[in-house]
Amino acid sequence: MSKILATIGPVSDGINDIKKVINITSTLRLNGSHNTLKWHEKISSRIKKINKDCKILLDVPGIKPRTNNLENIKIKQGENIIFSYRTKKLNKLVKIINITNPLPKISKDVKVFSISDGQFEFSLVRHGKNFIEGKSKETFLLQPKKGLNIPFSIYDENAQFRIYSNFINKYKKVKYDALGLSFVQSASILKKIRTKFKDIVIVAKIENYLGLENVENICRHTDLIMIDRGDLAAEIGNNKLYSAIVKISKTSKKYGKSIIMATENLDSMMTRKTPTKSEVVALGFSLGLNADKIMLSDETATSRNWYSVLLWLNNFLAVDQLEKINLPNNDDLFWNIIENLPMGIPLVIFSKKGIAIEKLAKIRDGIDLTIFTDNANTSTICSFRSNAKTIFIDKFDDSKKNFYIFAALKKYRKKIFENANAVIVIYISYPRKNSRANTIALVDKKDFV
Repeated sequence: MSKILATIGPVSDGINDIKKVINITSTLRLNGSHNTLKWHEKISSRIKKINKDCKILLDVPGIKPRTNNLENIKIKQGENIIFSYRTKKLNKLVKIINITNPLPKISKDVKVFSISDGQFEFSLVRHGKNFIEGKSKETFLLQPKKGLNIPFSIYDENAQFRIYSNFINKYKKVKYDALGLSFVQSASILKKIRTKFKDIVIVAKIENYLGLENVENICRHTDLIMIDRGDLAAEIGNNKLYSAIVKISKTSKKYGKSIIMATENLDSMMTRKTPTKSEVVALGFSLGLNADKIMLSDETATSRNWYSVLLWLNNFLAVDQLEKINLPNNDDLFWNIIENLPMGIPLVIFSKKGIAIEKLAKIRDGIDLTIFTDNANTSTICSFRSNAKTIFIDKFDDSKKNFYIFAALKKYRKKIFENANAVIVIYISYPRKNSRANTIALVDKKDFV
């Protein structure tokens, strides 16, 4: 039940390295914006060969333009730079950097834009059809394939859908369990993806102005939510980031969705042995908002200190940091009973589609869960819940309900009773909207000796 989502990259993709990661967390991420198709096929197969039960999140690049440079480019303070997508007749006296995708619709109020998750800012000089020129506010090295952020931009949804579809078709041999869709702006694109690609687990990444505006509908139609704080800050402004994170977190929990907190969680540890105080406080803030997963990106993908970062975060998360934020409750009698159970009693749920699990997360987030399911997508989605152990089993046998439940509990009794002598068992045969549990019982460990 680790709270860590670790990105595998060039420094951590060896067999022994992946084994080290899996000893700490079984939820791993591959970033489709970097490395080759062959690399992703090879590493995803390697992960599954080491441990077939590991869950892999594959990030799908979105419509946000990235630079096309393969080497570092030095940019000086005060230097004018043009970022261009296939634009001709530009000023040859100004340094031109090509980008991967067309530019969004740019608001007339934009005065600055940034590169690399908002790290480096430019004063806007001018812009036209698929090019933007800016004056750098500082001297820095532009690393390869860094994203361009233009505040309050709106991207073409049809073009976004084509990018998603082409990537998913191209990467169909990669062994993944969930897809992280970048720069999701509305629920409509999620519906289109589900229609075209059946039985897919979707992680909607909220990282721009329009996605924040439409977070309610997005939460209704996604399986999980990722908050990309780097892009989000660059798109809406640092002064609005805190309230945006709170809004997304509360809305996600309102709909029972797991939250992945992404971007720059422990960036300082890429070059030092301990994190900054600001990073520690930010991690505490994320936990206080009931984040299910803390995502490590470059920290475990490209840093030589990747294992030290992983160990530090694992030790930090082992301590209960904060009292969780209480979210709205439901007045239904059954769920009131669940809500008022003592926190020390774990819950065991037999569920196909996970509807009851989402309902439970709305009213009692953080309770110790063991989830039995015969649905692969439910198993994947639940694996991202920080408080849950998921057991994937053969098809539920409703004809022998009590016998079937007892047999499953007995087989997995070590996992179930790992931290308690008694558990509450809920069995849901035919979940539907507003359904109630078919059975609920208090089960004692001694019954399975």
